[in-house]
Amino acid sequence: MESRKGASWMGNNSMKFMLASLFLLVLGGLAWASSDPWKAKPYQQWDANDIKRIFAESPWCKTVEIDATWKGGGSKYEMSDDGGMALKTGQGSAGAGDAPAGKAIFVVRWVSARTIREAGVRSSVLEGQMKSEDAEKELAKVPDVYQIFVGGRDLTPFASADEKTLQASAFLSGKKTKQKIAPVKAQILHSPDGKMTGVVFVFPKKTDSGEPNIGTDEKSVEFTCTISKARILTTFELPKMEDSQGRDL
Repeated sequence: MESRKGASWMGNNSMKFMLASLFLLVLGGLAWASSDPWKAKPYQQWDANDIKRIFAESPWCKTVEIDATWKGGGSKYEMSDDGGMALKTGQGSAGAGDAPAGKAIFVVRWVSARTIREAGVRSSVLEGQMKSEDAEKELAKVPDVYQIFVGGRDLTPFASADEKTLQASAFLSGKKTKQKIAPVKAQILHSPDGKMTGVVFVFPKKTDSGEPNIGTDEKSVEFTCTISKARILTTFELPKMEDSQGRDL
């Protein structure tokens, strides 16, 4: 009888151990699946889904919905893998959003960040537009400024503005310092067919005295752009904007 009890006890405990092991394996699998690609693996291993996620859902990318007083219909947009904005009427995807009637959606992306630049060149490599060695050379050109891209399906508020007007329309502001950082340049981007695809705002990393405009103790930075009838406002959480190498702006 005791041997049966012993066998039963050992069997139950073996089953418990096995189930516990399986549970841990499942947890490990879930943890890996939910890992941020910019922290979990080098950019050379990113696939198309990783790149889409970086461009659409990472801390470097924000979507902003505002009242579109200049129009009455809705719109859809889809992030493109090259870091720009591919506009596809009537389609949605991961990273895409529907704008209700009377609304407009804009994407604000911190494109000078290492992670965003890596995603851009990795996409070009995957599409056969760039060789791996050329990607490394491109990434070695680290911007000495902060660059923030603003795009969307409906860029009507930006259409009649020149680059000087756009430059005066935006600023960055640290939550701690409250200091406004003005851009030194605004560049209008166009597609090959001449259509406006967005604007890149260029901000200095340092003050005239050489001090960093965004200190290491700053927790969040607000981006504001007010142009025509549109006011685009969003906040970047700096502690989240980190890859395996640390803070990434």
